[in-house]
Amino acid sequence: MVRALVRLLCALGLVVALAACQAEATVTVRMNDDGSGVVSVRVVLDAAAVRAAEVGGGKLEDRVRTADLAGAGWTVTPWRRSGGGAAITASKPFDRPAQVTAIVRELNGDDGPLRGFVASRDASTFSTSWAARGTVDLRELRLGIAADADLAAKLTNERVDLTAVEQRVLAPALAGLRVRARIELPDGTTREVTAAPGKRATVVAAADETDVGRVLLVGAGVAIGLLAVVLLVVGETRARKRRHRRSVRTTP
Repeated sequence: MVRALVRLLCALGLVVALAACQAEATVTVRMNDDGSGVVSVRVVLDAAAVRAAEVGGGKLEDRVRTADLAGAGWTVTPWRRSGGGAAITASKPFDRPAQVTAIVRELNGDDGPLRGFVASRDASTFSTSWAARGTVDLRELRLGIAADADLAAKLTNERVDLTAVEQRVLAPALAGLRVRARIELPDGTTREVTAAPGKRATVVAAADETDVGRVLLVGAGVAIGLLAVVLLVVGETRARKRRHRRSVRTTP
């Protein structure tokens, strides 16, 4: 399972110095008219976070690996450094709104901060509506140690408190973390929320659009049809009157 956000937090959280650092992740769901779109995530680290991640001589690119994201169909840009900080972006397209949930799950796994992401598109003869929502929950974040059966068994045998381990590792990482969720709909509607440590935020966006051209076309068609009926009735009435007058004149 791909879990980029959680893995990033783990890698950085292992460094105690991260308590004074800042890290921001922005997850965006952008939908097109036809219901297709893209899910993207951008992670930005400040200079202190980069130094903390590279403590001991390692490189950020090695400490936070993204090969599994690329293998799962994500397009990943290399880390871009600026002013001592660094940023990375990953994105994955979807053909149908229903795919958004699974794509975000690839990014988030079972233990990440992204919850309940869904999207939809409904189209009728005259209108189309789009909707999407999702929650960022930083009240309680887990590393997923319990999900690794071998690791969990070894730690349990050593009488290690798994919950305590997760909290000690995550506490410094969460101190400087911000996670933003953003939704962009075809008509320009944009909604976003940001969750800070210990907080939960839900983003909801909805829009609908009426096809005015189609409405006018159908209205024009109906009007033309009614006009044709009126002309037919008027023509038939006049024809009957003419036949009646001829019948009266020819009567002896």
